[in-house]
Amino acid sequence: MSTTNQSLPQKDPLSARNLRRAILVVGVLLIFILLAFIGYYYWDRFAPRGAPSPAEVAIQEAEQAVKEDPQNPDLRLALSRLYFENRLYSQALEQAQQLLLVEPDNQEALLIAGMSNVRLEQPSEAIPSLLKVIDARKDAPTARSDMMLEMVYYFTGESYNKTGHYHEAIPQLEAALVIMPTDADAQYQLGLAYQGLGQHEEALEHFREAVRFVPDFAEAYQRMVESYAALHRPGYVEYAQGMLAFTEKDYRTAEAHLLKAVNVLPEFVPALLGLGLTYEKLGNLTAAQEILQKAISIDPNDMASRQALGRVHASLEARKTQEQSK
Repeated sequence: MSTTNQSLPQKDPLSARNLRRAILVVGVLLIFILLAFIGYYYWDRFAPRGAPSPAEVAIQEAEQAVKEDPQNPDLRLALSRLYFENRLYSQALEQAQQLLLVEPDNQEALLIAGMSNVRLEQPSEAIPSLLKVIDARKDAPTARSDMMLEMVYYFTGESYNKTGHYHEAIPQLEAALVIMPTDADAQYQLGLAYQGLGQHEEALEHFREAVRFVPDFAEAYQRMVESYAALHRPGYVEYAQGMLAFTEKDYRTAEAHLLKAVNVLPEFVPALLGLGLTYEKLGNLTAAQEILQKAISIDPNDMASRQALGRVHASLEARKTQEQSK
């Protein structure tokens, strides 16, 4: 029986944000989603009102198949997968656990059990199953490019963080970043682990990486505020508070904090960039141009400042052309 996953569970957004997350899928899943969408479209358009959806029909058929042949592991796995794909996590967990009684090393059943516990906010219960998936995949020749493994490392680390086992979280999250260095969520979780251990310098390193990949990562800025405060760095606290306000589109508050930050830290490029971006949002393009030029004079290689300055120049030129045409 094949234990290859048919679909990759995706990481959920954190509770206080809708962080876009890289969706790691294989071609089979893309085809599955397309076919499922087409099926749903025709059901929604042409089926009689009250008729069960394609997903409901598939689940009913799978339930009946398991009822008729309860010892068949393939049928039980298929039912568990359908439950998970339709967010019926308790039922998915139950079916996966039943299968694991017979096949304790079934990777997909372990994955579904672990991820169902993650979705059910049961991190302690998720960890053992996820660790078994890691053990089964970590020594494969393709491990360093295994996106399924990256996902499992991530959720194992996150689950350790949620249970307060920060030391155990760190190697899992570092392993995830070996496979996918641009995973902003893994950087954030690694920052949380170090912050939980009171190692604020290390935590800030990872929070900064998180916002480098996802500039509007509000939770990372909030955690920066806490770590900078713990290290008694008021200018940096103002910077993080300003960027937090910026992500929340409160540009006047962002301006107030970032002005304080650049007054204390006149050569701190991230604060200058943040203030320039804030002025851009407020429509004060001349001030934005001035502050972004200063940022580039300090760090000519800062691409974010260069890109922002390019936008501001284009907006100023467009404004100038519009005024001349009047």
